[in-house]
Amino acid sequence: MKLTQQTREFITLYLVVATELIGFGLIVPILPQIAYQYNQGRFMMGALLAAYSLAQFIAAPFLGALSDRIGRKPVLVVSKLGSLVAYVVLALSHSYWMIFISRILDGFTGGNISTARAYAADITTETDRPKGMAVIGIAFGTGFILGPALGGLLYKSGGNGHHLAAMVAGAMSLIAMVLTIFILKEPAHRTYRRSRPSIWPVLKSPAILTICLAQVGYMILFSAFESTFSIYTFETFHFTTQNNSILFLYIGLLGLVIQGSIARRAPKRLERVLIAGIVCVALGYLALHFSSTVALLMGSLSILCVGVSIVNSYLPSLVTTYSDEANRGAVIGVYEGIGSLSRILGPIIGFTTLLNPVDGGFIYFSIILAIIAMGFTVVFSGRVLDHAT
Repeated sequence: MKLTQQTREFITLYLVVATELIGFGLIVPILPQIAYQYNQGRFMMGALLAAYSLAQFIAAPFLGALSDRIGRKPVLVVSKLGSLVAYVVLALSHSYWMIFISRILDGFTGGNISTARAYAADITTETDRPKGMAVIGIAFGTGFILGPALGGLLYKSGGNGHHLAAMVAGAMSLIAMVLTIFILKEPAHRTYRRSRPSIWPVLKSPAILTICLAQVGYMILFSAFESTFSIYTFETFHFTTQNNSILFLYIGLLGLVIQGSIARRAPKRLERVLIAGIVCVALGYLALHFSSTVALLMGSLSILCVGVSIVNSYLPSLVTTYSDEANRGAVIGVYEGIGSLSRILGPIIGFTTLLNPVDGGFIYFSIILAIIAMGFTVVFSGRVLDHAT
């Protein structure tokens, strides 16, 4: 079966993003071992995890704006080269600070996700753009499933397991870089921004500002849920580490199936479907609060997965709809950057709300998301907003 050029480009974008997220996930299961190995406390262990997201927060708007000026492909190639170098540093590391530097470097180059989204928007129309964003969403899901699993497996192979894990992640980044060089073509009908890129003025658009604020609220709540979920299941259902691993696998696979289904469909009224997705996430959190059995837990997670899949696919699609072609990379860069910052704030909020009591925060999470859904309804009702120019 002969693949179309767009299909080959989607596959390459999938690998670019998936290898980035697999690399991110590799470090998560071995943080305690690294801290123990180099005699570091909990704060330094947390700093190791936050370093990636903080660097990504800084780099994403810059790389997105840079891709508006010089093109998407050069930024993707150079950023994957940066990831490769970061993994080489990690593989050769024999101190905490070398590992820390490698995570900072990988975070800066990890800002290429904004460029990947911009590329997907460039090669699609408004009608089929959600399909392109769903491909990247599937890559996210793959990375978050395989990354921790691969990291945990490789670390068990010996005391220097993070060296082997880094080599595997570096090899995957190398493959993604080669495919980017030989398969991806610069979008043919894209308008280049020749003037000096301006990042923050893009938020003057009421539509983009609303979308970015929704991204902040949604991502803080989701990362708070994600970082404390295993504690919640232990306290409520006495789940072991193995039980939680199976549960995470179920969540990841269900998310991939749902996003794969989304990738085959493009709704006519993106705003309405997105509002429904936010409401679905809110209902999922609410159901979790009242889940007293494993069956109710699985049902609540299923509702949550549907909503999360819709939001992850359609929220970035909506950003591209209201951004001008010439500054699309900058807009998506801001969107991805604040998402990275939210992933730092989320765990802090999660550990101060969800755990007091263990499921108490879910009620507040659902209320906040309901407010976000109402705000979306007000701003986007009647299509009163003009596209950003």
